[in-house]
Order: sequence, then C-alpha cells, then structure tokens
Amino acid sequence: MNKVFLFPLVLVMLLMYLNDRKSLNSAPAVNRWISRVLYVISIGIWLYGTSTKSSVYVATWLSHFINMWLPPAL
Repeated sequence: MNKVFLFPLVLVMLLMYLNDRKSLNSAPAVNRWISRVLYVISIGIWLYGTSTKSSVYVATWLSHFINMWLPPAL
C-alpha cells in the first residue's frame, strides 16, 4: 500500500481535529476523552495498516469488536 495516498487522510483527520477543537474543549470531560481516544485509535490503525505487510486488517476485527456493543437491530 502506498503511503502517499494515505497522507491526505491523515491531513483531513488533523484538520477535523483542529476544526473541532473549540467544541471539544467546551464539551463534558467524558466526551472529550472519548473523542480524543477515537482520534488516537484511528491514527494507530492507520500507522499499523501502512507499516505492516500483514493481510489482517485492523478495521475488520475492530468492526467485530464494535458489533458486540451494538444493539441487534438498528
């Protein structure tokens, strides 16, 4: 996978964080914590996906983990 094509995704994520910074600072502490953890997890998934040659995609097993927390029918 070419890292050059994934660079715009990281740039957009950074711009989203900078754009949401004021609203995050005024949000309750729990929401700030969850939002920042999700940003860090997203960056970690991106780094793992671009630094390994593995065929195991983090988003796949992460979606199975998230699926356990969702209600049966949305």
